[in-house]
Amino acid sequence: MKYAIVDLGSNTVRLSLYNILSDGSFSLLFSEKEMVGLNNYIVDRTLSKAGIQRACQVLDNFRGLLLQFGISQMQVFATASLRNIRNTEEAVAAIKRTVGVDVEVISGAMEAELGYYGAIRDLNMENGVVFDIGGGSMELTEIQGGAVAKAQSIPIGSLELFNRHVKKIWPKKQELEEIRADVEQTMEKLKLPKEETPLVCGVGGTARAVLKIANTLLGKLDTNRSLTMEEFSGVCQCLLARKAAARDVILKVCPDRLHTILPGVVLMEQVCTVLNCKVLYISPYGVREGYVYRNLPKQKQSGDGQA
Repeated sequence: MKYAIVDLGSNTVRLSLYNILSDGSFSLLFSEKEMVGLNNYIVDRTLSKAGIQRACQVLDNFRGLLLQFGISQMQVFATASLRNIRNTEEAVAAIKRTVGVDVEVISGAMEAELGYYGAIRDLNMENGVVFDIGGGSMELTEIQGGAVAKAQSIPIGSLELFNRHVKKIWPKKQELEEIRADVEQTMEKLKLPKEETPLVCGVGGTARAVLKIANTLLGKLDTNRSLTMEEFSGVCQCLLARKAAARDVILKVCPDRLHTILPGVVLMEQVCTVLNCKVLYISPYGVREGYVYRNLPKQKQSGDGQA
C-alpha cells in the first residue's frame, strides 16, 4: 500500500510517499520539499490571502505529482503554520475548497509526541528528551521509562526568530545577541529537567541541517548521527562567529536554510545547555514518520524501538 502525507509547516511544506507493508512496517519511497515560508505571510497572527493561496498552490502541485504515479489520496497535516494563527478555520476551508483535501491541524503536544514516535524507529530511548525546532515552534518531549512523560510546544522557532530580529539575510552580531536573549528568556520560563540528561535527540529539518554542517566541518562520514557536546559546542562557536568559512559550508550543504540556520543553532545550543546534555543524537526520522505510525492500524504496527 502506498501512503502519501504532506507536512504543512511554517517554513517548509514536504510531501512524503511511504510504502506500507502487510506487517505494518513502512519505508520512504520519495520526498519532495518546497521552501514556502508561510510564517512570512502572517501579520497580527493572521495568515494573509496570499499566504493561503501559496499553501493551496503547493498542495495542488503535490496532488498533481502524486496523480502521475496513480495516487489520488494524500493526508495533509499542519503544525504551527496554521495552529498559531487566528484564521485557522478560514485557511483550512480555503484549502478544502481549492485543492479538495482536508487538513488536520495537530496540537503542539501531539506534534511533540509524534516526533518521539518517529525517532524511536531507529533509537532505543529509555530516558531523555526529544526536541524538534521548526520554523514557527519548538517541541520538547520528556521520556521516562521508555514512555512519554511530558510533551510541550513553545511558539518560538528558527523562522520566527529570523523574522523577529534579522533585517537582512545573514544575521549581524547584534542581531544574534538579541536572538540569544530572546531564547534565554523563553527557556527560563520552561520547566525542564535540571539534572543531567544523558541523551538528547533532535528531529526535524533544523537538527538534520546542523548535523550535516557538523559532519562536514568535523570530517565525519555522512552516516554519522551522534555528536559529543564538545564537538557540538565547537560547531556552534564556528557558525555563530559568522566567518566566511561557516557561511560557505552552509551554502554547500543546506543553502535553502541560509537565513534560518543561525537562529536555529542558537535555539538548539540553548536547549542542549539547559538540559545539561552529554550526547546529542540526530534522528533521520521525526514527525512525519510518527504521523504514519499513529495512523496505521494498531494491530499492524511494528518496528518501534528498533536500534
